[in-house]
Amino acid sequence: MGNIILRVWRGEAEFLRALLYLPLIFLSWIYRICLGVRESLFRAGLLRVEKAAIPVVSVGNITVGGTGKTPVVELLARRLKEQGFSPGIVTLGYKRKREGVFGVNAKKDDPASVGDEALMLARKTGLPVIVGKKRVRAVELGIREFGIDLALLDDGYQVKDLKKDMEILILNGKKGGHDGDLFPLGPYREPLSMIGKADVILINKGELSSGAKAHAAGIPSFRVSYRPTFVHNVKRNLIGPCAFLKEKKVLAFAGLGDNRSFFELLRELGAELVHEVEFADHHAYSARDVERLSLLNDAQILVTTEKDAIKLDQLEIPENLYYLAVEAMVEREEEFVGLIVKRLRGKDVN
Repeated sequence: MGNIILRVWRGEAEFLRALLYLPLIFLSWIYRICLGVRESLFRAGLLRVEKAAIPVVSVGNITVGGTGKTPVVELLARRLKEQGFSPGIVTLGYKRKREGVFGVNAKKDDPASVGDEALMLARKTGLPVIVGKKRVRAVELGIREFGIDLALLDDGYQVKDLKKDMEILILNGKKGGHDGDLFPLGPYREPLSMIGKADVILINKGELSSGAKAHAAGIPSFRVSYRPTFVHNVKRNLIGPCAFLKEKKVLAFAGLGDNRSFFELLRELGAELVHEVEFADHHAYSARDVERLSLLNDAQILVTTEKDAIKLDQLEIPENLYYLAVEAMVEREEEFVGLIVKRLRGKDVN
């Protein structure tokens, strides 16, 4: 069912869209009503908005998955640390098994317990990563236990119960589909009008749709792209250049919000994709998954993402399994970071 919905969202299955339109539009309107009620409760003060003792910067989107939030959070954490801040990353820890609010131990924790993205961010940045459903409690723990003076919310655009000092919104350019359709008719978690509450917009993958562009008018905007940096042999712990992939017969697999972008990136690097295996976002890999992939033995190597590879650590994996590391690149990066720093230091950025 998930793949069918994705095809409808991409505009690749108009017949299916017509067939499913009535139940999907009904559920979409129920979802819209729930969003409106929630927004009204916050505006009326019936739901409380709390303020943290330190500045809070949110990085998020208004669609279901696939805009590249995590690499942007990583980039921003590093750049703000260079500017003299002591940032901590606050995240939900999606699909984690451990309850409560806690800091991630990069050496001892596993992705099933704390969440794949939370563990990856802790390992890659070396900065405090605090997990918790109630973000203000997570911020408080970060101040108390790690001495952070700035909180970066990963996937924080829909967080309403915590006051944010800056909202950074990542938007994908339009690639088919129907502009602005709310979940589950479309991938939008919020109406297009909510673009207007962003302080900064990062645009990924092409041009914005006309609807998104209208709501983004006047908001500082920057292009973001994702650069491959190296390939890593998971079992042997060896790193090589991306040129290693050129003309290799590759079995590519991923469990992202947007697997296709990963497959396209491999092709751009010269890989010959003989198989493309898609898993659901945040998929928890099993020994059976690895066995299934290994049976497709007409490829020279298997390549996945860093987020997926982190969940394969505890499994018996083949010698020819690699992950491709990527990093976010923001055009006019100095201006982008400067805009955020000025806001955080209380200067006028208009």
